[in-house]
Amino acid sequence: MKLDNKKGYVFFVRHGQTDWNLKKLLQGRDEIPLNETGLSQADTASLSIKASCERLGLKIDKVFASPLSRAKITGEKISSALGCPFSVDQRLTERDFGELSGKPYTFGSPAILHDVETVKGLEMVDDVVSRVDGFIKDNLKMGEKIIVVSHGSVTRIYAEHQKIAPTVDNFDTVMSNCHMLLYSYDGNEILMEGYNIAPSDLDKFLN
Repeated sequence: MKLDNKKGYVFFVRHGQTDWNLKKLLQGRDEIPLNETGLSQADTASLSIKASCERLGLKIDKVFASPLSRAKITGEKISSALGCPFSVDQRLTERDFGELSGKPYTFGSPAILHDVETVKGLEMVDDVVSRVDGFIKDNLKMGEKIIVVSHGSVTRIYAEHQKIAPTVDNFDTVMSNCHMLLYSYDGNEILMEGYNIAPSDLDKFLN
């Protein structure tokens, strides 16, 4: 797809791998650090995004991240590679899974994507969508391009509630660590343009 420089764009990036990702445990607000693979993924993604931006002449205006270290460190590496401003925003943090934190999950589990009233401390879906939507409306300007480093569940929940372009045909798969999801914003509508994009494929996707 070709970017329209009159629109705003948000590149959501899932943080690098953690040990709990490997074990398929819900992380929620727990402070689970990147493992060695995750740190390497973040480094590789940073260099790939930088290379793609240079080839395309694409300027990223700012990088934002969740305050949890697995996302924050991933975001810091990306912003450092791009040489652009970086900041943390609490609204990008992972969903609070309450008493489910640390428990096993499967992709598409109701506990990840829906409200389960019997789970103590579980953040409601509408609250997740509202805080991410508020962040985007506060920080995305028309004609600007920003990168957001966040988490699997909060990214998926927000995506489930947005309009999806007909060219997106892989939304039924899990988004891999350090892969990207792209939204366009025309001042009125937020549209998902791409899902689970490998950083190394970014320039191909945008060509």
